Amino acid sequence: MRKEYKELKKKYCAFVYPMVTLQVGDKSFADNKNNLVLSDVSVELSCGLEASAASFSIYGVYDVEEGQYTFSKFREFVQLGSAVTISMGYGGVMEEVFVGFVAQTRFVRSGSDIHHVEVTAMDAKGLMMANSYARQMTASNYSDAVKEIFRKPMYQKMNADGIWRSVHVDDTPDRTSGQNHQVTSYTVEMVSESDYEFIVKAAKRFHFEFYVDTGEIYFRRAKQTAEECLLELGMDKGIRSYDITYDITGLVKSVEVRGMDTAKAELVSAVQKASNKISTGNKAKALIGQAEKVVIDANAIAKEQAQYRAQAMMEEISYRFGSLECTCMGIPELKPGHFIRMTGLGGPCDNRFYVTQARHDLSDEGGYLTHITAVAATLA
Repeated sequence: MRKEYKELKKKYCAFVYPMVTLQVGDKSFADNKNNLVLSDVSVELSCGLEASAASFSIYGVYDVEEGQYTFSKFREFVQLGSAVTISMGYGGVMEEVFVGFVAQTRFVRSGSDIHHVEVTAMDAKGLMMANSYARQMTASNYSDAVKEIFRKPMYQKMNADGIWRSVHVDDTPDRTSGQNHQVTSYTVEMVSESDYEFIVKAAKRFHFEFYVDTGEIYFRRAKQTAEECLLELGMDKGIRSYDITYDITGLVKSVEVRGMDTAKAELVSAVQKASNKISTGNKAKALIGQAEKVVIDANAIAKEQAQYRAQAMMEEISYRFGSLECTCMGIPELKPGHFIRMTGLGGPCDNRFYVTQARHDLSDEGGYLTHITAVAATLA
């Protein structure tokens, strides 16, 4: 849903009083009675194939007179495997930015620093990386196989504990969209790989995104939210600093995917041409006018599969064209998996970008800031 900066500024009381809330299991950090202090909260979000993570420090955990940690006073906030929810905002108006579990606890003192505990949390992906299987799935296509994985007892237990909430799976091209039967008759196999590795393999194969947004797991077509921008940003709309880059190296005019229809012993191929605008003139287009990429794909056994693969590869290459790094006021709604628009800078700088990473930092020194990494395939 599109957000207006002026509405967010009103909602968050002009971004004046930054706040963070932490809940571990069923315990709210704000309710602790032991003078514990929460500090240096950082949430790193991604719609890429890696896990999102969060970190925070807890002070007031060490008894100087006794010379030891008072573990009983803070143990409920550092227990490994406990569900974690972090919300950020201003003036008591909060929005969730992270849901996951406690993955690591460190007891630290360095230099002139005082004794404290540093906690790292990860989203649900972090628990999917350890197991390894070699088995036949009951599903006969990859989208149903992903759903099958999340029906396992261990993931249902994670769901019950609040580590993840629901899963959203788009149909993969090897399944007939909108129907209950599958195009393919084979069954899907896991070959000595973890659940995480299996889903990542499927995501790469079909140009899908696999990520977690505040407990909601998404396995979907990449950049499918192209219909509108989540938010407009600019120097008068929250931006503190920015770096916008356009680079034509590595771009191509077309992608051809070749495969083999083994049943007919015939070559199949498909070509996808670039249609993005990469310059305000015609010189850049001319430079890449002869650049082509040809890919041999053993999985392309039909014209339709080769065409889908070519389209996916062209989109992936096109999004190498533009990049944005920026720091802005802390805005909880800024998350990966959405488009934003830069405005007010003029020329090629005013463009639409797809957010791939967002980091929310709240500290005593810097206040609450959001750092964004985004990409663009074309000029607006």
